[in-house]
Amino acid sequence: MGIITLTTDFGLQDAYVAAMKGAILSINPNVRLLDVSHQVEPQNIQQAAFLLGEASPYFPADTIHLAVVDPGVGSGRRGIILATPAGIFIGPDNGIFSYVLSPYLPKSNSDLLPAEGLLKLDIPRGVEAFQLNNPAFWLKAVSATFHGRDIFAPAAAYISLGTPLRDFGPRLDWINAFHLPCSETAPDGTITGHVVYADHFGNLVTDITPQMLPSGKPVGLEILGRTIHGLCQNYSQASGLLAVIGSSGRLEIALQGGSAAGLLSARPGDCFRLIIPAVSRE
Repeated sequence: MGIITLTTDFGLQDAYVAAMKGAILSINPNVRLLDVSHQVEPQNIQQAAFLLGEASPYFPADTIHLAVVDPGVGSGRRGIILATPAGIFIGPDNGIFSYVLSPYLPKSNSDLLPAEGLLKLDIPRGVEAFQLNNPAFWLKAVSATFHGRDIFAPAAAYISLGTPLRDFGPRLDWINAFHLPCSETAPDGTITGHVVYADHFGNLVTDITPQMLPSGKPVGLEILGRTIHGLCQNYSQASGLLAVIGSSGRLEIALQGGSAAGLLSARPGDCFRLIIPAVSRE
């Protein structure tokens, strides 16, 4: 039967998502369609990339992931198919697959510092990429403003029927990716981390993992003029702002009973300091 997931910034008010699903089902009526999210902020490619990176590992490895956040639709940007050990990904070549590629990159590439713009990333070992440029697998009438329905959705449907990926277009040696946030450790042991995502509850997900934290030592966290002491085990363990290792395996900054993002006016890209009290802060 097969599974196709959908991630878009189309929202749920309009007919865009339904039209994409209809295009898929008209080609393969037996495929299962599952939504990751359609509430990505309009044109926020990095947000979509993070959501896709968080959700896709929990699906079967033969799942097809269709992701369309596409400010460059109708321009010269490429449509691509990316085949990884964790699934097949279809969408625009605008960095939307940066997080799903990161597990396959050597450390020198996966720990890039935040930067503006895109880089040309060589396809890593164990991953294949193809340009989606064969009109035989598009709808007959292609809109310049809705490639999600007319190009990407049909491609996902044909792949779910077993069409070889090489039939969709030429193999690619590189795709576009953006620099992933990466924590930095100062000589005094202070760690500078970054907010990478603010979820529906206002929890701030960061680029800090438990492996980066000092074993057996208390930590303090400073963000936007506020200080948090120590780590909690869950969201209800402390009142006010708190730090906790969330379900993503990353350090989160949360507000018990409220929104940390709202209280701090924080957004992805904001920095914070993680401090070991026993180490000098001079």
